[in-house]
Amino acid sequence: MVQRPVMSDLLVSAILTAFTMVRLLRGPWLRNPQYLASGIVGAIVGALLLHGFWPAADDDFIVGGLTGIFGSWAGMVLFDAILGMA
Repeated sequence: MVQRPVMSDLLVSAILTAFTMVRLLRGPWLRNPQYLASGIVGAIVGALLLHGFWPAADDDFIVGGLTGIFGSWAGMVLFDAILGMA
């Protein structure tokens, strides 16, 4: 019996990718914890949306990585936009 990867694999990948994206785009994590939090939340939301709309792509390496990259980027952009409105 072939066992399919579970969604937690996609979430772990998305969270680790969020750490990398924050480091590349915003600098050290300890100086920018707000961006780390928004990047992680964005990556998790992206992974959940991917699972909701396209569950067959949960075990795809490239799609999962791109979801983490664009989800964390979108979370940081949304955080900046909310701060800009305040």
